[in-house]
Order: sequence, then C-alpha cells, then structure tokens
Amino acid sequence: MFSRLCLILFCLSLGNVAKADWRDQIKAMVSHGGVLAVSEKGKPLFMLNIDQKFMPASTLKVVTSLSALKELGENFRFPTELYLDSQNILYIKGYGDPFLISEELAQMAAAIAAKGIKTINGIVLDTSFYDKNIEISGRSQTLNPYDAQPAALAANFNTIYVYKNSKGEVSSAEIQTPITELTRILAKKAPVGKSRISLVNHPEEAVLYVGYLLKEFLLENKIQVSGSIRAGLVASQAKLVLSYKNSRTLKEILKNALEYSQNLVMNQVFLMVGVKKKGAPATIAKGKEAVTQFLKTEVGLQDFSVEEGSGLSRQNKLSPAQMDRILVAFFPYRKILPAKDNILYKTGTLNGVATLVGYFQSATHGWVRFSILLNQGANYREKIVKVLYDNLQ
Repeated sequence: MFSRLCLILFCLSLGNVAKADWRDQIKAMVSHGGVLAVSEKGKPLFMLNIDQKFMPASTLKVVTSLSALKELGENFRFPTELYLDSQNILYIKGYGDPFLISEELAQMAAAIAAKGIKTINGIVLDTSFYDKNIEISGRSQTLNPYDAQPAALAANFNTIYVYKNSKGEVSSAEIQTPITELTRILAKKAPVGKSRISLVNHPEEAVLYVGYLLKEFLLENKIQVSGSIRAGLVASQAKLVLSYKNSRTLKEILKNALEYSQNLVMNQVFLMVGVKKKGAPATIAKGKEAVTQFLKTEVGLQDFSVEEGSGLSRQNKLSPAQMDRILVAFFPYRKILPAKDNILYKTGTLNGVATLVGYFQSATHGWVRFSILLNQGANYREKIVKVLYDNLQ
C-alpha cells in the first residue's frame, strides 16, 4: 500500500515538473520582454512582465484597426470628390484613400462619363485635406512604398510597374494600368525588363500621377482631355459632380493591410480617425489624440503611448496586459487577421524588436489570447507561441 502511494505521488510530481518545464522554456527565451496568455473566460494561463511597457512595432496595427472599426464603422468607404467649373476644368479632392488603385480610377472615370461629361480642359489635384507638415515618427527614407509619406491623393501605393524593352521603349507591366506621359518621363532611368518605380521620394510626382492616370481612363471612356495637370485647390465656383466611394469597405482594407503590414495604409486610416473626432485638416496630432482617447474611454487603458498608426515609431509603448485588453475588444474582428497553423496573428518587427499577438483555439481554454512583446536582440516569438499552443490545448 505504501509503495503504491509513493508511486502515485512520484507520478504526480513528474507531472508538475513537466507542467513547469514549458513555462521555464518561455522564461529562458525572454531577456527583455513580456508574455501573456489568457483563456477565453479571462483566466491567465501564462504571465511574464505583463505590466511592463514595450515597443509593440507592427502589432500596433491591431490597435489602429480596432480604433478605426469602432470610430469609422466597418462599412466606411474612403471618398474622393470630383468638381467641374464653368471652364470644364476637373478638380479632384483627395481624402486619403489608401486604396486608390487603377481599378478604382477606372470606375471613377466611367462614373464621370455616365454624367454626360464629354470634355475636360485641365485637371487640378487638391490635397488640402491633409496638413502640409505631416511627418511619421520612425518612418524610414527607403524606397519601400508601404513606408511612404501619407498623402491625401496617391495612386497604386505610390508605385508604377513598368516594362522597358531593349530599344528603351516603355510600357505598363500590368494590364489594369495604362501607360502615362509621366510614366515615360520617370522610367527613363529604369532598367531593361520589368521594374517598379517608387514615388516615395517624389511627393509632387506622386500627386500628379493620380491626374495623369485618371486622364488615360477618361480617354478610354471617350472623354476629350486637354490642358495642364497640376496641384491646386478646388475653385470656389466649381460644382461637385461626383463623390466617389472606394469599392472596398474599411474592414476589407484593414484585412489586406494587416496581412501585408502596410504602414502607409494604416497611417492614412489613423489620420482619418483623427479627422472623424477632431475635424479637418488631418494631422498626426489629431490621430494620436483620437486613438488615445478611444483607448482610454472605450478600452480602459491608462499610461501608454501611441505616436502613429503603423508601429514604426519607437516611442509607441504598450504592456502585454494592455495588449490583452485590446485583443478582448478586437475579438469580434479576429478573422481579418492573417492565419497560419491554426493561429490568428499579427507580427511586429523593428531593429531589436520582435512581437506577436493574436488568438488560437484550445479544447480546454476556448479562444486563447496571447501577447508576446520582445524588445531584445533574439527573436523567439514563433518559438514562444508554439510552446503556448502545444501546451495550452
């Protein structure tokens, strides 16, 4: 009897050691960071430095998405307004549509043609919805279009995809995008073959490209277009002829932006949240104030820092416990997150920062929420979430 009891106690002790082992594995991978896993009913399943503040990097996009979905509504669509004056000059006023791509401009041109407009004697691009001094903390000066400066008007994420043959002749490398006069000028230094021209460091050309691209679609719709294409303000006597709404809802835009971690898109969404709460023109300060206010009043957070909408700034600071409260509020929208190996997730990466937040289902704990915020040299986020997933089933 005694020996049997000892055997039972010994087995129980082995079970406790095994149970502690996975927790020790996680702790060994964290030199400067925090990890929190919580059951669907709110029971903490693993906790490490959960109240310490860390840089969230691109997991901040979940915060921006939540704020936008709640403040703007998941069916919100970015507008672009078109005006015509007595001289048949077309004015395009941008409102920061981050998905103003060729397909949208083609639909816009068709809608203008449907209004019976036959002649346009110039195109003016109005970007006054955005403050002129917008600057994103942490934004790099790379040619990555997703890191571009936010703009009230920008086509195709500030890129032009071209093909140049051996004779130097330039054509569009994508069927939905026509070649433009501006494209030919910008492509003079492009290499032979297919390449992308980034407009990241050419803000003036980036704005004008919207007008040049729309011009080609207008011509395809049998509308005569002459005169200059320039930046300016909508003339006071011009009349609104079309308020175009993007075919994608906010929820659809966010799903794409979360999957591809689009900094440009997220910051333009962030700016629109600011305008919704604080009025135009859009500024980073208004976006920051609006999102901060939302997190305080609607999510119940205190003592945190949100400097912009994409996670680029190293001044953004959140704790794992705060991120968990955000995940609670975001739960109804969880399906817009990327999915891999039965895990819904968003990653974040900066120099010395590796983060991962999201959800996975557990037979025992329901939907488990996890927040992994590592501000250290070693990136163990995938290993940590695997340990959590394997041991919390």
